[in-house]
Amino acid sequence: MVKTVTNGGVVSVLKGKLSYKDQLLRYLIASIAVVVLTVQGVVFVLPTRASAETADVSVQNWYSYPRITVPELKPVWTLQVDNYLDMNEPYIGKQAIAEEGKVFTFAESKLIAIDAKTGKRQWAYGKDLTPYVIYSKGVIYGLSGDHKPYALNAKTGKVKWQSDSSTWIDTRLRTESLIPTEDTLYVIKGSTTFAFDMATGKLKWKVDEPLAEGNGTAYLEESDGVVLRTFYVQGALTSIQLNAYDKKTGEKIWSHFGQGEALRIKDGLVYSVDYYSPLLFEYQSQPDRKLSLNIFNLKTGAKKGNREYNWKMPGDPPYEYGQMGVFMSGDKLYIDQGDKVAQYDFDQYKTGAAPLQTFQHPYGDDWMLLNITQEQLIFQDKVTWDLKGIKANGQEVVWSGDAPFSQIDVYGKGMYRAQRNGTLLTINMVTTMPVFRVRTGVDLHEKTLKTDGMLIIQAEGKLLGVKVPASL
Repeated sequence: MVKTVTNGGVVSVLKGKLSYKDQLLRYLIASIAVVVLTVQGVVFVLPTRASAETADVSVQNWYSYPRITVPELKPVWTLQVDNYLDMNEPYIGKQAIAEEGKVFTFAESKLIAIDAKTGKRQWAYGKDLTPYVIYSKGVIYGLSGDHKPYALNAKTGKVKWQSDSSTWIDTRLRTESLIPTEDTLYVIKGSTTFAFDMATGKLKWKVDEPLAEGNGTAYLEESDGVVLRTFYVQGALTSIQLNAYDKKTGEKIWSHFGQGEALRIKDGLVYSVDYYSPLLFEYQSQPDRKLSLNIFNLKTGAKKGNREYNWKMPGDPPYEYGQMGVFMSGDKLYIDQGDKVAQYDFDQYKTGAAPLQTFQHPYGDDWMLLNITQEQLIFQDKVTWDLKGIKANGQEVVWSGDAPFSQIDVYGKGMYRAQRNGTLLTINMVTTMPVFRVRTGVDLHEKTLKTDGMLIIQAEGKLLGVKVPASL
């Protein structure tokens, strides 16, 4: 006989003489582990545990961005515009600009001008326009739907001219840019260059670099009647190539394979990085490195000299290839040399001369040299895309956010970090302290603009105007 009695909520099973039927029942009770509980006289029977599925892979991410407490500013105005995410990729980043206290962008495929302080529309132009706009000396330039350039008075929106010549080429994802100079509007599409008279919109010439097979860069520079462009040229070896054209006719004057854009044009000479001759197939076994600058006559392309900047990679082989980042800032030349960045006086070159000073390179191989601002070298992590600064004394400067970012822009002391948590966090680059936050409510952002003390945030189909604090 089997009995169950409760004693202070504990269930007991009393043993006695058991029949076969009772023994079977006892065996079943032990096998399925039926537990009977009583709470205030009520009996509960807990079901047996079901077997759960086991994940094939289970990984927990313990890393999280620490939440930054900072004042939140409200936008002065918000305006719906055409969503840049719906535009073709060649135009992303070129669909809005801020100049003269105005914002120029597109709504319903029309070009509109907005007062940056109030968000009020001032004028509208065209229909079915290509979403590309630039500004130069009080004039707005853009492209019609069939890619014919136009020019408008920036204040009134009044048409100055509409070109009869189309620049349409099926470049798909290739480079496309409008570049105004003193008297010429250049339109570059892949390896093709168009030159328009800036006063009338008349096409002066058009030229293509056939060896590039459509692969041109965004670089174009004009100096003393000569136009310089670079292309990626295909062949037994693929490399960059520097071309020079006559500004009046578009005739190619000269070209040099393996040469990059001009670091400087001065006194009729072009200083260009030689990316071809330093190539070594056993680079990882050689600690010696060099950056070569070739010097060409601007008018003829004749080589007039060469400069070499030499250094050794630290440690033992195999050596890293190095980033080879190089740029000019004023009269100073900066060269990424593996574990350091060297600064040289460009105008006082001497063979074998030591650099004026060196900057520490951030630890690791993923940091890419971008530029110098606020007396700090700016590097970008090629994996996370975050930024880090290095001061002349070697001190690292970090500008931390509290979420991954989709866009970072720097104006003066202000770093504007549009983040993928629906906010824009502003950081003082000098103090590294967060200043304010703006809630955008979207995941992705385009370039943040600034004019007349107003910050313009581009956030997936809308613009937000925010007044910049005086501290920035």
